[in-house]
Amino acid sequence: MSDVFVETPAEPADSRISLFAAILLGLAATLTAFSAYQAAIKDGEALAGYTESTAALNDANYLYGLANQVQTGDRQLFVAYAVNVQDPDATPESSEYLKTLMRPELAFAVQWWIETEGATTPFDETPGNPYTVADLEAAQVESEAAAEAFKSATVAGDVGDGFQLSTVLFALTLFFGGISTVFRKASLSAALLGVGAVSLVAGSIQLGTALG
Repeated sequence: MSDVFVETPAEPADSRISLFAAILLGLAATLTAFSAYQAAIKDGEALAGYTESTAALNDANYLYGLANQVQTGDRQLFVAYAVNVQDPDATPESSEYLKTLMRPELAFAVQWWIETEGATTPFDETPGNPYTVADLEAAQVESEAAAEAFKSATVAGDVGDGFQLSTVLFALTLFFGGISTVFRKASLSAALLGVGAVSLVAGSIQLGTALG
């Protein structure tokens, strides 16, 4: 009669391990996909930011070049005007003619220089001096934009690196969870699942940090 009954196998323990492994792998696969997706987004933002920064910096350098040319011309024209004014043999008409060659911004600055006691040149960087170079101001705006875009791109890149690290940790979970099912020794499978669980927790913490 006892031969009819089959001894209870040790399969329940193996089934629990398989079930835990399936849950662990499912969570790891989902989180890996999510983390990889977020990393791709941030890497794209970083690339776009670096591209924008480079373009703005190129524009700034171009505008700085134009501004230098304008400033050089203004200084040369002012020197000619100042020499002419101080030349006793020069006529007032020649000085007035030189003023007609000046940009309005330079002409206003020269008038400010004449009327302002203590002003050394029309190019003094002091309050009230009307001298401006539009290209220089535009270059400064582009330069600030380049710096801001580079800063944002760097931040996005760092966040993307955080997502990539979490992806690596989740991949480790997939590895240890996967190989745990091929061993017959329950203790070894449980140990591998434990390592995978630790990796999953570490990856989740890193993912939360990157999202935060």
